[in-house]
Amino acid sequence: MERPFSDAEYRDRAGRVRAEMARRGVDVLLVLSPPNLYYLTGFESIWYPPRAPVGALLAADDDRLVFVDYDRHRTLVEQVALYDDAVFYDYTTAVDDLCAAVRERGWGRRRIGIERWTQSPGAPMVESIAAALAAQGGDTAAGDWIVDRVRLVKSPTEQDCVRRAAAIVDAAFASLHDYVRPGRTELEIAAHLNAAMAAQGGEEPAIRTMVSAGPDVWCRTHSPPSRRPVEPGDVMYVDACGVVNRYHVDLCRTFAVGRDHPEARAILEQTAGSVAAVVDAVKPGDPLDAAQRAAEEYVFARFPKERVWWVGGYALGIAMPPNWVGHTYLANDAFEPFTWEPGYVTNYENILFDRDGGYTASYMETLLMGPERIEALSQHPRELTVLETA
Repeated sequence: MERPFSDAEYRDRAGRVRAEMARRGVDVLLVLSPPNLYYLTGFESIWYPPRAPVGALLAADDDRLVFVDYDRHRTLVEQVALYDDAVFYDYTTAVDDLCAAVRERGWGRRRIGIERWTQSPGAPMVESIAAALAAQGGDTAAGDWIVDRVRLVKSPTEQDCVRRAAAIVDAAFASLHDYVRPGRTELEIAAHLNAAMAAQGGEEPAIRTMVSAGPDVWCRTHSPPSRRPVEPGDVMYVDACGVVNRYHVDLCRTFAVGRDHPEARAILEQTAGSVAAVVDAVKPGDPLDAAQRAAEEYVFARFPKERVWWVGGYALGIAMPPNWVGHTYLANDAFEPFTWEPGYVTNYENILFDRDGGYTASYMETLLMGPERIEALSQHPRELTVLETA
């Protein structure tokens, strides 16, 4: 089976991860995060067992990449993953076999970084692995954010995936004009968006597609779509990701069903300009929070903070359910600080609401730093879009 990228690109990624390991003083890295494993090997599964470490081992001074997985994945791994050696086990021998793999390659008494911020396996399993590696002489250490940091900057081929994902989600949003009608439920509208993206080759996003409408829309950010039918006069919030080879591009827009909503429109006409303010304020090499400061200065000069759910953003890229949020934030206050390097991809959110009025006025963009400036990837206007229902 063909992998999404060339073997040379995967090898280059592993080389850059090894350089980052050396910079951080990590000799051996146990990669457990599913997006990071995909980044290094091309392996993807619909399920990552909570009691089995699915991952890879690599050493800073060794070109080998060792795949680690339970035996029932053997045929899938052999068909889709790039690796030099593999260790397969059953549930009962997972920890012992992983430790043996480290020991037999002469890595057992070195400084071993372990990814703990991972969706799988479960935290008790990760701690069991760390304790067993330490018991055989390993100097265990935090291995988080090594791979994540390397993959923050997208290669030209990765940027091609991002641009394709942007076109896919744009087209899906455009199709809402012909699909949304009073009586359609939020669930049906979300399913339509997912189907429209799948028809273009888009994959399932790592967070469920969000559609919410009606008088409670102001408080339903992060709420899943419901069985409620949309009605004329509803303000509708839609947030979805286009996905190509697990590279995500986030898009959120606010719609009015059947007729205009002047109050929401007035807010969006003002906040839409914050994107230009961020683009104008930021250049390559700036800290991420240069964008956050520009965004907050723009929005809070126009609206009180109590009406702002959030202004900000976070890194986007490879993602697996249940999360597409990266480990760096525009505020530079998350797991690691970072700078605006060419190839960096982030979402950018302006979410405002009116509780008494029962509406939201929100949008999200995906921003790509180019050689000289930031580019917003969506072609959809940020202002309120009225979906005619006649």
